[in-house]
Amino acid sequence: MQLTKYGHACVRVEDRGRALVIDPGTMTPEPEAWAEIEAVLITHEHFDHFEPERLRAAAAGNSVLTIYTCPVSHDT
Repeated sequence: MQLTKYGHACVRVEDRGRALVIDPGTMTPEPEAWAEIEAVLITHEHFDHFEPERLRAAAAGNSVLTIYTCPVSHDT
């Protein structure tokens, strides 16, 4: 297994030819974090862990991408 840290909060996990990315927020400038991934895990919805437009673009360009996340918080 290989773990690669990107940006502020992002970690790419690779094992046996499969890869996922954890928390690729706005502070993850490295495009290689997204290369050939099967899944994204968003642990919470802070900007440094979750960037909606980047996630939509990744999903649009990757038909096998699965996105895992927590329920949306409506705290005020």
